[in-house]
Amino acid sequence: MKNKRSIGVVGLVMVALALLACEAGSLVAMINPPTATPTRTLRPTFTPRPAATETPEDTATPEATETLAESPTLTRRPTARPATPKPAGTATPAPPQFAWHQDPNVDIQGWCDAGPSVYEVKGRIMSGGKYAPAIHVVVLDRNGSMVAQMDSLFEEQMNLEEHVNCREVRNRFNYQLDVSAARFSGPLTLRLTKSAADLTPISTDIKFDVNENGGRWYYNFSK
Repeated sequence: MKNKRSIGVVGLVMVALALLACEAGSLVAMINPPTATPTRTLRPTFTPRPAATETPEDTATPEATETLAESPTLTRRPTARPATPKPAGTATPAPPQFAWHQDPNVDIQGWCDAGPSVYEVKGRIMSGGKYAPAIHVVVLDRNGSMVAQMDSLFEEQMNLEEHVNCREVRNRFNYQLDVSAARFSGPLTLRLTKSAADLTPISTDIKFDVNENGGRWYYNFSK
């Protein structure tokens, strides 16, 4: 009975000690509260990218140049250029067959008074010292319009004329044209042409002014 009481007493003592130990821990905790450990948020670590290392450009190695031996200079002959063809329809004007002929040492050409109502141009067309028939004669005004035209006469068609030319007493003329219609359209142009259908000139031109007083103008052509 005594042993049981001893065991009970011991048990109570043990319980009391345990309670005291718990109370002591609580008391210590109350006196010295535990320090809170701050929680750190970890930042992501920045890893710098590796910088590209600049590599100097490779210097191109010049290719080996072959040294050629100098060759003697050849002198080329100039190549003759081919003649440039003329456009179709472009004809080279033929040299005049007849020229205005001023008789030497004799002033027999030009204007002569013939009265206020006469406006004529007349003269001779000669070839080889003879009268040349069937030569087409034209007179143009200052605008190039036709004033008068005719074919020169054959010798048997001509008449001997006296005192019509102030420079000659008598002579024969194988062309005579009335230019009164163009007396205000001068200067006029006198020329010989191939024909009435082909007005290509075959002579040098003679230009003369028609004055208001009228008259006759004498001009000779020779071949």
